[in-house]
Amino acid sequence: MTGVVLVAVNDSEQAFAAARVAVEYARVLGATLHAVTVIEPWEPSGALRDADPALLARARERSAAAALRHVAAVGAAADVEVSGVTRKGHVGAVILAEADAVHATLIVMARVSRPGHALPYVGSQTLRVLEFAAVPVLVVPTRPR
Repeated sequence: MTGVVLVAVNDSEQAFAAARVAVEYARVLGATLHAVTVIEPWEPSGALRDADPALLARARERSAAAALRHVAAVGAAADVEVSGVTRKGHVGAVILAEADAVHATLIVMARVSRPGHALPYVGSQTLRVLEFAAVPVLVVPTRPR
């Protein structure tokens, strides 16, 4: 099989775990891996309210680039072709649009841990992707510590 596995990542441990799963799926399926990281609209609050907006934007862009480099390294170690892109917008909408643009055959996302929640929780952006995706979506669960 050929195709494109799309993985949504940020700089979290959960996203990197999902990326490892996505790399393995791509390797086994003979697919390429396309990583997307999304920089959401955001208004600083609290202590960051007075911070330089350009400095904050650069920090968010560096974080996104680092996440993509990590996925590329994991893919290279598994001999999987990896492409990556940073997009701006609302996470769910961007993931759906990117999956359509690259003709993804599978979308892989992480389920994030939510401190204080006793039951597993799927976030609103993941639910949006699950609801509207035109291809299968694999949600990688958070591993208990």
